[in-house]
Amino acid sequence: MLALARTLKNRFDSQIHLYCGGPQEVQFYNKENLDGLFASINNGSTLLSRVYDQGLDEAAVLTKARAFEKKIGKTINTLAVPDRHMGRGYSLGGFHHPRSRYSENVDYIHMVHAFNETLDFWDREFSEKSITLILNGGREAANIARAHGIPYRIMVGSRYKNLHNWAHNEFYENPEFEETFHLIEESALTMDAPYYAHQAVRTGYYKKFRFTSLLSNWVLTTARHAWWNIRRYEKAKGYYYLENMKYFYRYWREYKRLCRLATVTLDDLSGKKFVFFPLHIEPETALHGLSPEYFYQMALIAAVSRDLPAGTFLAVKEAYGAVGRRPDNFYQQISDLKNVVFMDTWEIGFDCARKADAVITICGTAGMEGAVSGTPVISFGQHNIYNFLTAVTVINDERNLAEHLRSALDDGIEKDKAIADGKRFLEAIVANSFDLGKYDYIDLHNFKSEAVQDACDALARSLANRPEAQRAMA
Repeated sequence: MLALARTLKNRFDSQIHLYCGGPQEVQFYNKENLDGLFASINNGSTLLSRVYDQGLDEAAVLTKARAFEKKIGKTINTLAVPDRHMGRGYSLGGFHHPRSRYSENVDYIHMVHAFNETLDFWDREFSEKSITLILNGGREAANIARAHGIPYRIMVGSRYKNLHNWAHNEFYENPEFEETFHLIEESALTMDAPYYAHQAVRTGYYKKFRFTSLLSNWVLTTARHAWWNIRRYEKAKGYYYLENMKYFYRYWREYKRLCRLATVTLDDLSGKKFVFFPLHIEPETALHGLSPEYFYQMALIAAVSRDLPAGTFLAVKEAYGAVGRRPDNFYQQISDLKNVVFMDTWEIGFDCARKADAVITICGTAGMEGAVSGTPVISFGQHNIYNFLTAVTVINDERNLAEHLRSALDDGIEKDKAIADGKRFLEAIVANSFDLGKYDYIDLHNFKSEAVQDACDALARSLANRPEAQRAMA
């Protein structure tokens, strides 16, 4: 991002304002800003810094909140859904995610006040600094930008190889994919493996479930918390030390329990009719952030189990990063459903999506992997970039779920057309993405200058000829 900022400044003479995640980051970047890359360096972490404000007028707080709700078109509570502190109550399948001082000590009015102040902060910043483009902003910034008519872009993975794109909103939607899709007559592209970042993360998780990793996490967490408190860092005011220690223990312990329950392999399902549902991590932007309208995983499992035709199984697979956060008896409750089988966690989700008779998803990559492979997909998420594809049925009314499941499983889809459309979709992704090569979120320095230039080119193309973005690069 720093290399990209420098490229934008050099190429477009952009005036760039940097917003950081706390006072320590502001201090760090002020020391690094020797060449004047940033016109200003600001603390953009307003939410948590305002939750302890005193002397609040409850009526005034609620009146201001209602005004903002009208301005942005959604409730303050919706903004709280993906927040790991203020919205942890919405993490229905992540009850044992570590608790924090913020999640435990902040009441409703102080939460609403903090969101008011955050929205107010961005309202002022956009006006006073005459900002014309928002890059990688948080949810509150995205909503105020939309209210101001300011274009917003966020760099996200395209879920194909190591391609990335500039999504147009906080839901990671990109209308360019569908627009380009309709311009492509045919393509020979195929998806032969999971996307690059997934493979990189998967490799690391094998080690994390070992007892030695538990001990290592305890030691490192103790050292970090001691250092944060000595230096009076804001991080020390977040998650409780003992909550983190308990989480690492649960992570190790629950994995052993999962291994006893999740034993079904793809080979075991050979010759049986099954639909595949990979669980999401909770709390996580990839669920609560991308699908604030529907994030009820246990309810989904129960509903699909209820509505499946006789003789069809629901195969559920846990996400590596979710282990240790689930409510007590979460796995057992799923296993108690007679037509549900718990898959081995290490089965490749990509293979499951291709071999299943249908894929069930909220907003997971399995939906895209299934759709481009010609597998019928039932999508509960409203914002998926693949929702328009031939293979995908979006659930807008759960009363119709049984009908959609029967249609997908008994009638099926026109597989050749679905596969052909999947190839066109992959072509559209390539046309509107840029390749980050061997870059991942583990080694942050492993990128080439060509990738930075490509990202800048893609951003300029994304903003070109769009009414809401006419002045963004001026």
